[in-house]
Amino acid sequence: MKLRIPVTVAAIAVALFVAALAGCASMSTGGTFSLSTTAVSGPPETGFDSGLVSIGRLNSMYGAAPGGPANNRSFPFTWRNVPAGTKALAVILDDPDARLVLKAYGRTGDFFLHWAATDIDPSLGGLPDNAAATMSITQGTNGGGAVGYQAPTPPADVPKDTNKVRIHVYRLKVYALSAPTGLPAGFTLDQLQAAIKNTTLGMAQLNISYSNQ
Repeated sequence: MKLRIPVTVAAIAVALFVAALAGCASMSTGGTFSLSTTAVSGPPETGFDSGLVSIGRLNSMYGAAPGGPANNRSFPFTWRNVPAGTKALAVILDDPDARLVLKAYGRTGDFFLHWAATDIDPSLGGLPDNAAATMSITQGTNGGGAVGYQAPTPPADVPKDTNKVRIHVYRLKVYALSAPTGLPAGFTLDQLQAAIKNTTLGMAQLNISYSNQ
């Protein structure tokens, strides 16, 4: 006896299978979880204080002149080989070369936080140009005390008395999470780090440089 499956049932089964494949499209196929961007150019540069090496300098349209209005246009980047089981992504952009700048202004800290965002859909494959302003992303409080993105603005003359070109290297870190954090907009970096402590499946990092000197 032959079992005949109604066409409608078969169609539903195929649709569910295709949907499942689509849901796995951003998951790892054995490669390394990594980031890339088209927003840099030139040779690698070394941070004047951190010693970190960048993949190139951030294009000036994504930087802000010191003392002037910030051009808070976040740069585009993509991710590949997100770990299997990833349900959300979190993003942190910081500047470890700002340590001496903070000290010069009487502040403490090993870095300046430029951006923190969480619960990003991994299936997006990346964030486009100016995503911080144009997309519905849950964003945290940056080092300047505002919610959202703060563009690189390294001072050209702080700290004083250095014979080094003040190149700052910024760390873009993307965390693959097994569950969304559920944090509200305006969260702090401490809150984000606590929320992802036990849900991080992997982290990819990209170093980019910028200088106003």
